[in-house]
Amino acid sequence: MSKCDLSIELDHPNAIIDGGSKITGVVRARTNADVNCKSLEVKSVWKTHGRGNVATGQAGSITLFEGQWQAGENNEYRFELPVANWPPTYHGFHLNIDHSVEARVKVPWAFDPKASASFVMRPTNDLGATAAKKTLVVNGKLMQIIGLFIGVIFVVIGSAVARNFGVFGLIFLLVPIGLLVLWIVKHVMPKWVLGEVECELASSTCRPGETVTGEIVVRPRKNVSINGITAELRGREQCISGSGSNQKTHVHVFYEDPKTLTETTTLTGGQANRFPIEITLPADAAVTVSLNHNELIWSTNLRIDIPRWPDWTKELPITVMPSEKRNRDSVTSPSTVKTETPGPTQTAATASAANEGEITFAETARHLMAVRDDRQQVEMLAEAVTGMSFDIEAEVERRLLYAGDDDPHVYKDGFAVWARYSEPSLPLVLYVPHHLGDEFEQSGRGLWRGRGTIVGWDGLHGRLQIKL
Repeated sequence: MSKCDLSIELDHPNAIIDGGSKITGVVRARTNADVNCKSLEVKSVWKTHGRGNVATGQAGSITLFEGQWQAGENNEYRFELPVANWPPTYHGFHLNIDHSVEARVKVPWAFDPKASASFVMRPTNDLGATAAKKTLVVNGKLMQIIGLFIGVIFVVIGSAVARNFGVFGLIFLLVPIGLLVLWIVKHVMPKWVLGEVECELASSTCRPGETVTGEIVVRPRKNVSINGITAELRGREQCISGSGSNQKTHVHVFYEDPKTLTETTTLTGGQANRFPIEITLPADAAVTVSLNHNELIWSTNLRIDIPRWPDWTKELPITVMPSEKRNRDSVTSPSTVKTETPGPTQTAATASAANEGEITFAETARHLMAVRDDRQQVEMLAEAVTGMSFDIEAEVERRLLYAGDDDPHVYKDGFAVWARYSEPSLPLVLYVPHHLGDEFEQSGRGLWRGRGTIVGWDGLHGRLQIKL
């Protein structure tokens, strides 16, 4: 048994902590024998875990005690630590970002007792996302330079080898030649047919729930028939593990929303053919993150489908900033308050009606959407309707990324999905038992109808939790 048992209790363990604020709590040290405590240090840290190389950071640390503990003592030490401004808490497929308070007792010539307590952090400013945007731009340009440099090296070495070793040198030259052919197929051949293609977004930065707008302009030299033009909003995790020859890149696309800009049509030659771009980000979109070998990347991927010819493609990066609604600390002025938004009295009345079984799911969804940015009211309403069952119709989005052993609502051998109620557009978490798995696999991203019971509110992602 350890001579010292260490534990941490946060004052608000279930709260969502704003970045840049303070977190408070108490460290408890219970000793079973005399302990020479060189120092009891507590610190506020963040750390990535998953498939990528680990990135860490520290917001602050303090030393709570130095000295001797006697056997049988139970000591408590309060702490207040700063919380990092960035990155936000995120639980995904290849990438997870966690914030925690860690405590450590340094004991000479013995193992150091340790303890930790995690908490959820949400960002309150744009500094981290702005830095991520610059990093992604620099990384993109750097990869282009590296690719060109490697190609030149292959050509130079291959030419030298060809002069001395004949056919073996020609084989070596096949690598840059193959890369050149791929580049021509991807970038040159589509332009032979389409001519000049211009595409631009009105703004490359946006926030969750906002609409990304832009335009794609095609100026072919003569009439060209195409199968269509699509714009897909895509979110992906990109993590790098290892280094050198053992380096691997892991990519997981966690969000795809394709939009058709035009169906089969003929582009008129000698003039500008314009197609507007308009794509809306989900209200709970994860913000753009770029850490050491761990990235959350959003982009608009454009494609012009050319019959019997290589398609024209283009990726336009998007930087998703933290939601302004979450960043506002001041009370909304009376002139900007919407009349349909219920106040505390209305919310209490809604909760009372829910307890009496006089409310439908559509009404519940409307009230939850109206108070979604007021944590106290939305939690009170969600608690009031917890345990109630409804017939539900929802649009399936994707399998839930953070479901697992940490989510008590997940069925054994079951899974969970993100979905969205249609009117109003309320985000949902559906906990699916194993026997309904085939039904959801067949529905894909389509419409699902069934019956479920409300079990709570996911405050981190702003979703109503429903068990089927």
